Amino acid sequence: MGSTDGVLLSFPGELTASASAFHEQHLANVKQFSISEMVAQHQENFFGIHLRGFRDESEETKRAIYRHFMKFQVLKEYVLETREVRIEVAVTRAVDNFLCYVADILTEAMIARPELLKSEERVSMQEVLKHASIEEFVRWAAERHVNQLSFKGLSAIAEYMKKRLGLGLSEGQEDWGVLKRAVAVRNLIVHRRCIVDERFIHSMGDKTLRRGERYCVPSRMAYQVTFQAMRIVQEFDKRVARKFEIPLLVTADQPWYSAPNGPSALDRERDALAQRGGPTDGMMPGSI
Repeated sequence: MGSTDGVLLSFPGELTASASAFHEQHLANVKQFSISEMVAQHQENFFGIHLRGFRDESEETKRAIYRHFMKFQVLKEYVLETREVRIEVAVTRAVDNFLCYVADILTEAMIARPELLKSEERVSMQEVLKHASIEEFVRWAAERHVNQLSFKGLSAIAEYMKKRLGLGLSEGQEDWGVLKRAVAVRNLIVHRRCIVDERFIHSMGDKTLRRGERYCVPSRMAYQVTFQAMRIVQEFDKRVARKFEIPLLVTADQPWYSAPNGPSALDRERDALAQRGGPTDGMMPGSI
């Protein structure tokens, strides 16, 4: 398995509109997955501070702290109980976000080079006329292709992209393997509620799996697929934009990036530390 010891949020200086949409959703996915543990940890630290001085508090304050502490224990149990589901959601959202990027960037490439739309596939006039513009039709066609291919697995999608665009989605086989397994897991989560079937056993290449049993998604998979999808998108985005002359956007100008709680906040923190003469080693613009 390839290295996944990097940051989950890193952003290039320039990117296509498709990659911008990917990174905006990627940022939201990372926040959504981590917020429960972050809040629980914050509350635990809060109670740790107050309980150290518990003896000096008034009886009324003690009772209030105790009530809040007991409620926190219940909520903490909820966080633990739902972790498996949140892992499943994280894997599903990461895979769906990647597949959306593939459809979007395929659309951008076809709009930039209309000849890429040529195909032996038959499309009815009714299907063409129900779209208001050629761009809308191209997007529909691209999304339909990717959705149909997703059931066949990531290899089928990669083969289609290679044939249509002349570019491989990923050049790292080990990292690509992480995403391939995640697509199979995503399909099992969405269509089978994680109940193992023959297709899943074949897709995973794991004969220890048993048909009819519930597949427990490894906790590290959520991190791995989120990280690898981000890496593959960033690397592919550069190549496809260069080959098809797709316009690039400045990342720092994107609303999701410059929002008060967006990645640009890290840039401001880094600059503030630099002005104070504090350590900034390891802090990169737009990375967490």
